[in-house]
Amino acid sequence: MVKEFQIKTPVLTALEGLTLANPSVTLIKEDKIIFRKADSNKIALVSGGGAGHEPTHAGFVGKGALTAAISGELFASPSTKQILNGIKVVGKNSKGVLVIVKNYTGDVLHFGLSGERARALGYDTEVVVIGDDVSVGRSKGGLVGRRALAGTLFVHKAVGAFAEYYDHTLDQAANLARAINDNIVTIGASLDHAKVPGRPFESNLTDNELELGMGIHNEPGVQKLSPIPDVENLVKIHLLPKLLDPNDKDRSFVPFDVNDEVVLLINNLGGVSNLILSGITQITTQLLRSEYNIKPVRVYQGTLMTASNGEGFSITLFNVTKTESKLSNYGFESVLNLLDAPTDAPGWPVHKYSEDAPSFDPSDLAERDEDFPKIGLFDFEYFQKILKSGVDELIKQEPHITKLDTLVGDGDCGTTLVSGGSGIVENFKSIPSSSVSEALHKISEIVEDKMGGTSGGLYSIFLSGLSHGIINNGSSDQNIDNEILAKSLKVAQDTLYKYTSARVGDSTVIDALEPFITEFNKSLDFSKAVEAADKGARSTGDFEAKFGRASYVENSSNIADPGAIGLVAFLRGVQRAL
Repeated sequence: MVKEFQIKTPVLTALEGLTLANPSVTLIKEDKIIFRKADSNKIALVSGGGAGHEPTHAGFVGKGALTAAISGELFASPSTKQILNGIKVVGKNSKGVLVIVKNYTGDVLHFGLSGERARALGYDTEVVVIGDDVSVGRSKGGLVGRRALAGTLFVHKAVGAFAEYYDHTLDQAANLARAINDNIVTIGASLDHAKVPGRPFESNLTDNELELGMGIHNEPGVQKLSPIPDVENLVKIHLLPKLLDPNDKDRSFVPFDVNDEVVLLINNLGGVSNLILSGITQITTQLLRSEYNIKPVRVYQGTLMTASNGEGFSITLFNVTKTESKLSNYGFESVLNLLDAPTDAPGWPVHKYSEDAPSFDPSDLAERDEDFPKIGLFDFEYFQKILKSGVDELIKQEPHITKLDTLVGDGDCGTTLVSGGSGIVENFKSIPSSSVSEALHKISEIVEDKMGGTSGGLYSIFLSGLSHGIINNGSSDQNIDNEILAKSLKVAQDTLYKYTSARVGDSTVIDALEPFITEFNKSLDFSKAVEAADKGARSTGDFEAKFGRASYVENSSNIADPGAIGLVAFLRGVQRAL
């Protein structure tokens, strides 16, 4: 039995406690947003994610670091609504918003969709996805990429200082974040899984096992070690080689040369004593010098990005020299100056105390009709008829879609798609009828809410991108013709591709969606586009799935992807109404 202190609402209570320790920030309780004063001459930095990683994320809100952080529940992404409100509350008083996202599916989808919606509302917004973990490697990580670990904090601090103390643009800040991300590597080790407050403790590790490469949400590592090695052998034999061996093509993400300036971070995952953590720092620094001829120019240690009370630590190496080689004319002398710049964010080792907490007007967070661009005239009754026809066909085909998904997934694809479609039909009265752009924006919200999960996020991002495409290509005083729709669909596809690596040939809904958009842009013929989508969907029964639950099923190549089949069913219904 694992004992724990009981708090009824641990996440919100912890955020309230943070505002007492850091009176320069304000908490919006309803959305779990911590923010400081923004500056109209500077961009705002927004980040966040699930709770349980304290002091990340809220502890890194401060001058010279983040402007706002949005918290989800324990190990769960905040909602799109929360994130969008976070962007709004700082975006209205800044010259742009940079959203920094950790590379986890829920975070990427929700923060990405919020970024798209913020752009549609007129906020100059850029989204950068961070991933620094090397444990999974290219072979297992595949198209999903590296998970985000403690290296994310270098992005928060360095980009925060750049935005605070130097002349900058949003594009420059985003490119700096990407350059840093490209040159950080992290790996962790843990004696056990974390205890999540309010949940039964579960672990598959014995008393004499250690897990190598465990994630910050209790995700499994890459290897179990038994018996447990001492720290010196653990770091020397198992950790540093995965960060620094140039011959390990699966994990060699960042080259380190002898003359490179390198920064070291030893991070406590939550359950390691300060005594042991300082010992790990000393051993790691010594081994870097003796084994790799690397003398870190800065060494940081502490409890910075946790996995609740995880009994482990992580090592991060940041190649400053390689980062600077990618940047020119940015106005700062070195990346080290950005790390050394003052901040009052309590999560960073050096900060200043301030009582200058900002206020906010709750009405600024309410989305008003006048805020959204009204582009594209249309016959709303006809629009409803078309959508209902598509949903009716989807309902008709649901048993077939569900049967396919029971073979390659968890059997909920059909009902999930129907939930999204029915949600649209049942909420026709809430959809604005004055413009296509507004209607699609509202439908995007409905789909995310009614479908939920990854599918809801992906479809919602696509619809938000479609609305943005209508805004870019249409006008307020003309109907949306096929040519405008075709261009807007391409914008939607490009938007979706920013947040998923799935492409044609991966046995997903993309195998139907992309051929549909490609053919429609070519011929402007909806029927031909539907046939292309149908052909693409049926082709998914010829190759193995690479995404979703189907990717874990052997011999999925003889079963068509249920999501692709579902999209074609909807398009067939629309075609019939047209």
